[in-house]
Amino acid sequence: ENQVYLAMGNLLTVCAVEDIDACPMEGFEPKKYDTYLELDKKGLNAVLVLAVGYRDNQDLHASLKKVRRGVKDVVVEIN
Repeated sequence: ENQVYLAMGNLLTVCAVEDIDACPMEGFEPKKYDTYLELDKKGLNAVLVLAVGYRDNQDLHASLKKVRRGVKDVVVEIN
């Protein structure tokens, strides 16, 4: 459970190499996933959510320019 992010990192890398879209998500409710997917019946519990797949060819947003913030806007230097 504490190291599942290692597997997620590997999966993200493989998806990038294979041109497969992937998006890790935060803010989900693990207990609701457990119930909906009946994970509790299998002795499992949700730890992270990672959408993996191919984008729709008709997705109008896919071709838009991505907006990225500069390093100075997102990194705080602590001395």
